[in-house]
Amino acid sequence: MARMIYHVPYPLNPEGKSGSALRPMRMLEAFREVGYEVELVSGESKQRRGLIKALKARIAHGERFDFVYSESHTMPTALTDPDHLPRHPLMDVAFLRFCRRNGIKVGLFYRDIYWRFPDYKKGLNPLVHTGTRLLYNFDLLAYKFAVDKLYLPSMGMGKFVPHFPAKKHEALPPGGEINDAGHPGDNSVRLFYVGGLGSYYNLHDCVRAVAASKNAFLTICTREDEWRQVQAGYEPLINDRIEIVHKHGSDLVPYYATSDICMLFIEPSIYRSFAAPIKFAEYIGFGKPVIVNEGTNVAEFVKANGNGWAIPFDQEALTTLLDDLAENPEKIAHVTDTALRIRADNTWAARARQVARQLT
Repeated sequence: MARMIYHVPYPLNPEGKSGSALRPMRMLEAFREVGYEVELVSGESKQRRGLIKALKARIAHGERFDFVYSESHTMPTALTDPDHLPRHPLMDVAFLRFCRRNGIKVGLFYRDIYWRFPDYKKGLNPLVHTGTRLLYNFDLLAYKFAVDKLYLPSMGMGKFVPHFPAKKHEALPPGGEINDAGHPGDNSVRLFYVGGLGSYYNLHDCVRAVAASKNAFLTICTREDEWRQVQAGYEPLINDRIEIVHKHGSDLVPYYATSDICMLFIEPSIYRSFAAPIKFAEYIGFGKPVIVNEGTNVAEFVKANGNGWAIPFDQEALTTLLDDLAENPEKIAHVTDTALRIRADNTWAARARQVARQLT
Protein backbone atom coordinates (compact mmCIF):
# COMPACT_ATOMS: atom_id res chain seq x y z
CA MET A 1 0.00 0.00 0.00
CA ALA A 2 1.14 3.58 -0.73
CA ARG A 3 2.42 5.22 2.45
CA MET A 4 3.36 8.76 3.34
CA ILE A 5 4.23 10.96 6.32
CA TYR A 6 2.04 13.99 6.96
CA HIS A 7 3.74 16.55 9.21
CA VAL A 8 2.37 19.76 10.69
CA PRO A 9 4.13 21.57 13.58
CA TYR A 10 0.90 22.17 15.52
CA PRO A 11 -2.28 20.33 16.55
CA LEU A 12 -4.85 19.86 13.79
CA ASN A 13 -8.29 21.36 14.39
CA PRO A 14 -11.16 19.37 12.79
CA GLU A 15 -13.63 22.09 13.82
CA GLY A 16 -11.62 25.02 12.45
CA LYS A 17 -13.42 27.43 10.12
CA SER A 18 -10.53 29.67 9.01
CA GLY A 19 -8.48 28.83 5.94
CA SER A 20 -5.35 28.20 8.01
CA ALA A 21 -7.22 25.58 10.07
CA LEU A 22 -9.32 24.13 7.28
CA ARG A 23 -6.62 23.58 4.67
CA PRO A 24 -4.38 21.11 6.56
CA MET A 25 -7.42 19.03 7.52
CA ARG A 26 -8.67 18.92 3.93
CA MET A 27 -5.26 17.91 2.60
CA LEU A 28 -4.98 15.14 5.19
CA GLU A 29 -8.41 13.83 4.17
CA ALA A 30 -7.49 14.12 0.50
CA PHE A 31 -4.33 12.01 0.81
CA ARG A 32 -6.38 9.31 2.49
CA GLU A 33 -9.07 9.62 -0.18
CA VAL A 34 -6.58 9.03 -3.00
CA GLY A 35 -5.30 5.87 -1.35
CA TYR A 36 -2.44 6.75 1.01
CA GLU A 37 -1.87 5.23 4.40
CA VAL A 38 -0.88 8.32 6.36
CA GLU A 39 1.60 8.43 9.25
CA LEU A 40 0.58 11.63 11.03
CA VAL A 41 3.03 13.84 12.93
CA SER A 42 1.15 16.67 14.62
CA GLY A 43 0.35 18.14 18.02
CA GLU A 44 2.24 20.34 20.46
CA SER A 45 6.05 20.09 20.50
CA LYS A 46 6.17 17.47 23.29
CA GLN A 47 3.79 15.18 21.41
CA ARG A 48 5.59 15.71 18.10
CA ARG A 49 8.92 14.93 19.76
CA GLY A 50 7.74 11.45 20.73
CA LEU A 51 6.22 10.76 17.30
CA ILE A 52 9.35 11.98 15.51
CA LYS A 53 11.69 9.90 17.67
CA ALA A 54 9.67 6.75 16.97
CA LEU A 55 9.44 7.44 13.23
CA LYS A 56 13.17 8.12 12.90
CA ALA A 57 13.90 4.77 14.53
CA ARG A 58 11.55 2.99 12.14
CA ILE A 59 13.08 4.69 9.10
CA ALA A 60 16.59 3.92 10.34
CA HIS A 61 15.57 0.25 10.53
CA GLY A 62 14.49 0.23 6.90
CA GLU A 63 10.81 1.19 6.94
CA ARG A 64 9.91 3.00 3.72
CA PHE A 65 7.57 5.87 2.93
CA ASP A 66 6.78 7.32 -0.49
CA PHE A 67 7.18 10.95 0.57
CA VAL A 68 6.69 13.52 3.32
CA TYR A 69 4.17 16.36 3.03
CA SER A 70 4.24 19.21 5.55
CA GLU A 71 2.26 22.41 6.05
CA SER A 72 3.75 25.42 7.83
CA HIS A 73 1.95 27.53 10.43
CA THR A 74 1.20 31.24 10.05
CA MET A 75 3.76 31.84 12.82
CA PRO A 76 7.40 30.68 12.94
CA THR A 77 7.74 26.94 13.52
CA ALA A 78 9.62 27.41 16.82
CA LEU A 79 6.68 29.32 18.35
CA THR A 80 3.70 27.10 17.54
CA ASP A 81 3.06 25.84 21.08
CA PRO A 82 0.11 27.63 22.75
CA ASP A 83 2.41 29.71 24.97
CA HIS A 84 4.79 30.40 22.02
CA LEU A 85 7.88 29.26 23.91
CA PRO A 86 10.57 27.77 21.60
CA ARG A 87 11.02 24.44 23.41
CA HIS A 88 12.40 22.47 20.45
CA PRO A 89 13.19 25.08 17.79
CA LEU A 90 15.19 22.79 15.47
CA MET A 91 13.22 19.58 15.91
CA ASP A 92 10.81 19.80 12.98
CA VAL A 93 13.21 20.95 10.29
CA ALA A 94 15.78 18.40 11.54
CA PHE A 95 13.17 15.67 11.08
CA LEU A 96 12.41 16.81 7.52
CA ARG A 97 16.15 16.85 6.75
CA PHE A 98 16.52 13.38 8.26
CA CYS A 99 13.77 12.07 5.97
CA ARG A 100 15.36 13.67 2.93
CA ARG A 101 18.80 12.23 3.77
CA ASN A 102 17.16 8.82 3.98
CA GLY A 103 15.83 9.04 0.45
CA ILE A 104 12.32 10.28 1.23
CA LYS A 105 11.37 13.38 -0.77
CA VAL A 106 9.88 16.25 1.20
CA GLY A 107 7.30 18.81 0.07
CA LEU A 108 6.25 21.68 2.31
CA PHE A 109 3.35 24.09 1.83
CA TYR A 110 4.43 27.58 2.86
CA ARG A 111 1.23 29.30 3.85
CA ASP A 112 1.84 33.02 3.91
CA ILE A 113 4.39 35.77 3.44
CA TYR A 114 2.51 38.60 5.15
CA TRP A 115 5.40 39.05 7.59
CA ARG A 116 7.43 40.69 4.82
CA PHE A 117 4.87 43.47 4.32
CA PRO A 118 4.71 46.75 6.29
CA ASP A 119 1.26 45.97 7.79
CA TYR A 120 2.81 43.12 9.78
CA LYS A 121 4.48 45.63 12.10
CA LYS A 122 1.24 47.40 13.01
CA GLY A 123 0.28 46.83 16.62
CA LEU A 124 3.37 44.73 17.38
CA ASN A 125 6.14 45.59 19.81
CA PRO A 126 9.30 46.33 17.75
CA LEU A 127 11.22 43.64 19.64
CA VAL A 128 8.49 41.10 18.88
CA HIS A 129 8.28 41.70 15.15
CA THR A 130 12.09 41.87 14.84
CA GLY A 131 12.40 38.53 16.61
CA THR A 132 9.64 36.81 14.68
CA ARG A 133 10.98 38.06 11.35
CA LEU A 134 14.36 36.52 12.23
CA LEU A 135 12.61 33.21 12.94
CA TYR A 136 10.62 33.37 9.69
CA ASN A 137 13.86 33.91 7.79
CA PHE A 138 15.48 31.04 9.68
CA ASP A 139 12.65 28.68 8.67
CA LEU A 140 13.14 29.45 4.98
CA LEU A 141 16.91 29.19 5.20
CA ALA A 142 16.58 25.79 6.89
CA TYR A 143 14.09 24.57 4.27
CA LYS A 144 16.84 24.95 1.64
CA PHE A 145 18.49 21.87 3.17
CA ALA A 146 15.39 19.95 4.26
CA VAL A 147 12.75 20.39 1.53
CA ASP A 148 12.66 19.26 -2.11
CA LYS A 149 9.65 21.34 -3.17
CA LEU A 150 8.23 24.46 -1.57
CA TYR A 151 4.53 24.64 -2.33
CA LEU A 152 2.94 28.10 -2.45
CA PRO A 153 -0.66 29.34 -2.81
CA SER A 154 0.39 30.74 -6.20
CA MET A 155 3.59 31.15 -8.17
CA GLY A 156 3.15 34.91 -7.85
CA MET A 157 3.99 34.66 -4.16
CA GLY A 158 7.40 33.24 -5.04
CA LYS A 159 9.01 36.60 -5.76
CA PHE A 160 8.41 37.62 -2.14
CA VAL A 161 9.87 34.41 -0.65
CA PRO A 162 13.55 34.85 0.33
CA HIS A 163 16.32 32.25 0.62
CA PHE A 164 14.57 29.24 -0.95
CA PRO A 165 15.47 28.63 -4.65
CA ALA A 166 12.68 29.68 -7.02
CA LYS A 167 13.27 26.66 -9.28
CA LYS A 168 11.92 24.46 -6.47
CA HIS A 169 8.68 26.43 -6.05
CA GLU A 170 5.36 24.85 -7.06
CA ALA A 171 1.85 26.29 -6.92
CA LEU A 172 -0.59 24.39 -4.73
CA PRO A 173 -3.71 26.57 -4.38
CA PRO A 174 -6.66 25.50 -2.23
CA GLY A 175 -8.94 22.80 -3.53
CA GLY A 176 -12.70 22.57 -3.35
CA GLU A 177 -15.35 19.97 -2.85
CA ILE A 178 -17.74 19.23 -5.70
CA ASN A 179 -21.27 20.23 -4.74
CA ASP A 180 -24.26 20.08 -7.07
CA ALA A 181 -26.41 22.85 -5.67
CA GLY A 182 -28.19 23.57 -8.97
CA HIS A 183 -28.78 26.82 -10.85
CA PRO A 184 -31.78 29.20 -10.76
CA GLY A 185 -32.21 29.76 -14.51
CA ASP A 186 -34.47 32.86 -14.42
CA ASN A 187 -33.94 36.18 -16.22
CA SER A 188 -32.30 38.09 -13.39
CA VAL A 189 -28.65 37.99 -12.34
CA ARG A 190 -28.35 36.59 -8.82
CA LEU A 191 -24.97 37.16 -7.17
CA PHE A 192 -23.49 35.63 -4.02
CA TYR A 193 -20.52 36.64 -1.86
CA VAL A 194 -19.43 34.74 1.23
CA GLY A 195 -16.60 35.97 3.43
CA GLY A 196 -15.28 38.86 5.48
CA LEU A 197 -16.31 42.51 5.28
CA GLY A 198 -13.44 44.22 7.10
CA SER A 199 -10.96 46.67 5.62
CA TYR A 200 -9.21 43.87 3.71
CA TYR A 201 -12.51 42.79 2.11
CA ASN A 202 -14.05 46.08 1.04
CA LEU A 203 -17.23 45.51 -1.01
CA HIS A 204 -18.49 49.10 -1.17
CA ASP A 205 -17.91 49.47 -4.92
CA CYS A 206 -19.45 46.06 -5.57
CA VAL A 207 -22.57 47.06 -3.61
CA ARG A 208 -22.81 50.40 -5.41
CA ALA A 209 -22.53 48.67 -8.79
CA VAL A 210 -25.30 46.19 -7.99
CA ALA A 211 -27.56 48.98 -6.66
CA ALA A 212 -27.02 50.90 -9.90
CA SER A 213 -27.78 47.91 -12.13
CA LYS A 214 -31.18 47.19 -13.68
CA ASN A 215 -31.80 43.61 -12.65
CA ALA A 216 -29.00 42.22 -10.46
CA PHE A 217 -29.51 40.86 -6.94
CA LEU A 218 -26.70 40.39 -4.42
CA THR A 219 -26.62 38.27 -1.27
CA ILE A 220 -23.70 38.96 1.08
CA CYS A 221 -23.02 36.25 3.65
CA THR A 222 -20.72 37.35 6.46
CA ARG A 223 -20.25 36.85 10.19
CA GLU A 224 -22.74 38.75 12.32
CA ASP A 225 -20.05 40.46 14.42
CA GLU A 226 -18.20 41.64 11.29
CA TRP A 227 -21.43 43.02 9.86
CA ARG A 228 -22.10 45.03 13.01
CA GLN A 229 -18.67 46.66 12.72
CA VAL A 230 -19.21 47.86 9.12
CA GLN A 231 -23.00 48.13 8.95
CA ALA A 232 -23.13 51.93 9.15
CA GLY A 233 -20.93 52.27 6.06
CA TYR A 234 -23.00 49.87 3.94
CA GLU A 235 -26.60 50.65 4.88
CA PRO A 236 -26.83 53.92 2.86
CA LEU A 237 -25.71 51.96 -0.25
CA ILE A 238 -28.12 49.03 0.05
CA ASN A 239 -31.42 48.77 -1.80
CA ASP A 240 -34.12 46.06 -1.88
CA ARG A 241 -32.03 43.92 -4.28
CA ILE A 242 -29.19 43.51 -1.76
CA GLU A 243 -29.51 41.12 1.18
CA ILE A 244 -27.21 40.47 4.16
CA VAL A 245 -27.26 37.00 5.78
CA HIS A 246 -25.22 35.19 8.43
CA LYS A 247 -24.85 31.49 7.55
CA HIS A 248 -22.10 28.87 7.40
CA GLY A 249 -21.49 25.24 6.51
CA SER A 250 -24.38 23.34 4.95
CA ASP A 251 -26.67 26.34 5.45
CA LEU A 252 -24.86 28.00 2.52
CA VAL A 253 -26.05 25.40 0.00
CA PRO A 254 -29.49 26.98 -0.66
CA TYR A 255 -27.80 30.32 -1.35
CA TYR A 256 -25.46 28.74 -3.87
CA ALA A 257 -28.46 26.98 -5.43
CA THR A 258 -30.27 30.27 -6.02
CA SER A 259 -27.20 32.13 -7.33
CA ASP A 260 -26.00 32.47 -10.91
CA ILE A 261 -22.60 34.00 -10.17
CA CYS A 262 -20.24 34.37 -7.20
CA MET A 263 -18.33 37.54 -6.43
CA LEU A 264 -14.73 38.45 -5.58
CA PHE A 265 -14.84 42.08 -6.72
CA ILE A 266 -12.46 43.56 -4.12
CA GLU A 267 -9.88 46.34 -4.37
CA PRO A 268 -6.57 44.96 -5.72
CA SER A 269 -3.33 45.12 -3.76
CA ILE A 270 0.16 43.61 -3.91
CA TYR A 271 -0.98 40.95 -1.46
CA ARG A 272 -4.01 40.01 -3.60
CA SER A 273 -1.76 39.70 -6.63
CA PHE A 274 -0.72 36.31 -5.25
CA ALA A 275 -3.37 35.41 -2.65
CA ALA A 276 -5.47 32.28 -3.26
CA PRO A 277 -8.64 32.55 -1.15
CA ILE A 278 -10.31 29.31 -0.08
CA LYS A 279 -13.68 30.89 -0.86
CA PHE A 280 -12.65 31.03 -4.55
CA ALA A 281 -12.01 27.28 -4.52
CA GLU A 282 -15.42 26.81 -2.88
CA TYR A 283 -17.05 28.80 -5.67
CA ILE A 284 -15.38 26.49 -8.19
CA GLY A 285 -16.58 23.43 -6.29
CA PHE A 286 -20.16 24.61 -6.60
CA GLY A 287 -19.69 25.10 -10.34
CA LYS A 288 -20.43 28.82 -10.19
CA PRO A 289 -18.99 31.42 -12.56
CA VAL A 290 -17.11 34.18 -10.76
CA ILE A 291 -16.81 37.92 -11.31
CA VAL A 292 -13.38 39.15 -10.23
CA ASN A 293 -11.37 42.31 -10.74
CA GLU A 294 -8.08 42.58 -12.57
CA GLY A 295 -4.84 42.87 -10.64
CA THR A 296 -5.44 39.76 -8.53
CA ASN A 297 -4.26 36.16 -8.63
CA VAL A 298 -7.84 34.91 -9.00
CA ALA A 299 -8.26 37.14 -12.06
CA GLU A 300 -5.32 35.38 -13.70
CA PHE A 301 -6.98 32.03 -12.98
CA VAL A 302 -10.27 33.20 -14.48
CA LYS A 303 -8.55 34.50 -17.60
CA ALA A 304 -6.70 31.21 -18.05
CA ASN A 305 -9.68 28.94 -17.37
CA GLY A 306 -12.69 30.90 -18.60
CA ASN A 307 -14.81 30.26 -15.51
CA GLY A 308 -15.92 33.86 -15.10
CA TRP A 309 -15.27 37.49 -15.96
CA ALA A 310 -12.17 39.50 -15.01
CA ILE A 311 -12.89 43.22 -15.36
CA PRO A 312 -11.23 46.47 -14.21
CA PHE A 313 -11.83 47.46 -10.60
CA ASP A 314 -14.38 50.05 -11.58
CA GLN A 315 -17.96 50.42 -10.37
CA GLU A 316 -19.34 51.44 -13.78
CA ALA A 317 -17.57 48.51 -15.48
CA LEU A 318 -19.28 46.09 -13.07
CA THR A 319 -22.72 47.67 -13.55
CA THR A 320 -22.29 47.50 -17.33
CA LEU A 321 -21.34 43.82 -17.14
CA LEU A 322 -24.30 42.98 -14.89
CA ASP A 323 -26.77 44.74 -17.21
CA ASP A 324 -25.29 42.93 -20.23
CA LEU A 325 -25.58 39.53 -18.50
CA ALA A 326 -29.19 40.24 -17.50
CA GLU A 327 -30.05 40.98 -21.13
CA ASN A 328 -28.02 38.01 -22.45
CA PRO A 329 -28.47 35.08 -20.03
CA GLU A 330 -26.95 32.69 -22.56
CA LYS A 331 -23.56 34.23 -21.66
CA ILE A 332 -24.03 33.09 -18.07
CA ALA A 333 -25.06 29.61 -19.27
CA HIS A 334 -21.95 29.33 -21.45
CA VAL A 335 -19.55 30.29 -18.67
CA THR A 336 -21.42 28.05 -16.22
CA ASP A 337 -20.68 25.09 -18.50
CA THR A 338 -16.97 25.92 -18.25
CA ALA A 339 -17.17 26.39 -14.47
CA LEU A 340 -18.76 22.95 -14.10
CA ARG A 341 -16.17 21.35 -16.39
CA ILE A 342 -13.10 22.50 -14.44
CA ARG A 343 -14.29 21.32 -11.02
CA ALA A 344 -12.66 17.89 -11.08
CA ASP A 345 -9.23 19.42 -11.69
CA ASN A 346 -9.55 21.73 -8.69
CA THR A 347 -10.57 19.49 -5.79
CA TRP A 348 -8.53 18.75 -2.67
CA ALA A 349 -8.04 15.23 -4.03
CA ALA A 350 -6.56 16.71 -7.23
CA ARG A 351 -4.11 18.71 -5.11
CA ALA A 352 -3.10 15.57 -3.17
CA ARG A 353 -2.52 13.67 -6.43
CA GLN A 354 -0.35 16.55 -7.68
CA VAL A 355 1.88 16.36 -4.60
CA ALA A 356 2.14 12.58 -4.81
CA ARG A 357 3.05 12.76 -8.50
CA GLN A 358 5.71 15.41 -7.98
CA LEU A 359 7.32 13.80 -4.93
CA THR A 360 7.44 10.21 -6.16
